[in-house]
Amino acid sequence: MPEGGASLRDSLRVIILAWLFGSAWMHLSVGAAFTRFATLLGVTPLGFGILAAIPFLGAVVQLPASFFIERYGYRKAVFLWACTAHRFLWLLIAAIPWMFPPRLQWPALLTLMFVSTLLANVSAPAWMSWMADVIPSRIRGRYNARRIQYGQAVGVVLSLLAGLALDWPDPEQRLLLRNIISAMFLVAGLCGMVDILFFARVPDDKPVHVHPHLGLRELVSRPLRNPAFRAFLGYSATMTFATGYIGQFIWLYLFEEVGMTNLTANLLLVTVPTLVSMAAYPFWGRIVDRYGSKPALLLAGLVVVNGASAWILVRQGSWVPGYILVLTAVVAWPGMDLGAFNLLLRLTESGDKGRSGSAVVAINSLVVAIAGTLSGVFGGVVAQWLGRSWRITVLGWPISYHGVLFLVSAVLRLGALGWILRLEEGRRLATRDALRYIVTSVYSNRFQATFFPLRMWSSLSRLTWRLPGGKGRARAATQRPDRT
Repeated sequence: MPEGGASLRDSLRVIILAWLFGSAWMHLSVGAAFTRFATLLGVTPLGFGILAAIPFLGAVVQLPASFFIERYGYRKAVFLWACTAHRFLWLLIAAIPWMFPPRLQWPALLTLMFVSTLLANVSAPAWMSWMADVIPSRIRGRYNARRIQYGQAVGVVLSLLAGLALDWPDPEQRLLLRNIISAMFLVAGLCGMVDILFFARVPDDKPVHVHPHLGLRELVSRPLRNPAFRAFLGYSATMTFATGYIGQFIWLYLFEEVGMTNLTANLLLVTVPTLVSMAAYPFWGRIVDRYGSKPALLLAGLVVVNGASAWILVRQGSWVPGYILVLTAVVAWPGMDLGAFNLLLRLTESGDKGRSGSAVVAINSLVVAIAGTLSGVFGGVVAQWLGRSWRITVLGWPISYHGVLFLVSAVLRLGALGWILRLEEGRRLATRDALRYIVTSVYSNRFQATFFPLRMWSSLSRLTWRLPGGKGRARAATQRPDRT
């Protein structure tokens, strides 16, 4: 496939369009809706810890999936079939209240979530290896930032609508609330399947070097010879353990301790962070493309350390100061996401016959699975052990079991930065140069945030990425490394 040809531009456009539906699936199936749904089905605090662990536990299938792809190929077919089935199971999750008696509903939720997660992880090595060949390396940071931005625009609207829908019934109308959530999950599953079916239009023309006689031991040993990959695994494991259990317990904290409504919780945990991320992703995309993934991970990592512990300061009636600290971490998370994703894509590129591209993803996912599973179990055990009524006062500030989990996460996030220092990316650019660029950019562009919504909605009409080979402005735009 010619790198600058029309077929590549069409593929990149389709990938973005697909994610608009994928973002709809994601934002309708998580957050307040899922937490309320699980509560209505009778999930215990330990069960919430298990739910937090399931996405990571399912990743154990990525290694056998990678083994199949490296030996036989068929990465596009594996992705389409496995991921479509993964999204289809959300239709069954929506139907749990009608398919199972009350005593079996919460085990059914955990079971279907686990099977759905397994199917999603079967598709992951295929998708990563495929996208490493489709998306040109020189624009990955900015392109993925733009793709995520468009999905976040959809997420902002849907998170607001979801919050309003969840607050519509009176608190005692539990049956109506459950039915509303089931309808949301039904729509989410349908949008999710549309997302995957869009990829049928994306060609997989680049030759994949299959190894029919490849053994599992050789598959694993090849990527592990790379010291940069070993350091990346250490970072992934530590950061995953630090953050794996956090999501479920922040939602519970806002509902149990702060007493927030569904709409307010969705605003604080989904809508506002999404808007902030939309503004931050292009900036961090430029950092990754210009200075590399390591400086982005290090600088962003220093900021996200406080992302969990700051929630302790969010209290009923006085949550603004603590939430402002939370948002500082939200600004930095796109740098973590893009830095890790682009570094993993670089390690995954399948152009080198001696490199097992999909195995890089699978091994990393296996390490993440172990760390995430232990993280979810750890969070659930601590929550069950301390109990909902446990309190301690530190310097006059009450801390519940949620606060204990948030503080542990902060310490572990700080420890993950040690692995980033050991990363070797092959690009000798100083982190201080990236920091200088960040300070200069923030200072010189501080007024542009006012006009960001207008620029965002204007760019939605294009839904594409300019590449070399065009004429006039398109060609000039792509030759400038700092343009988003």
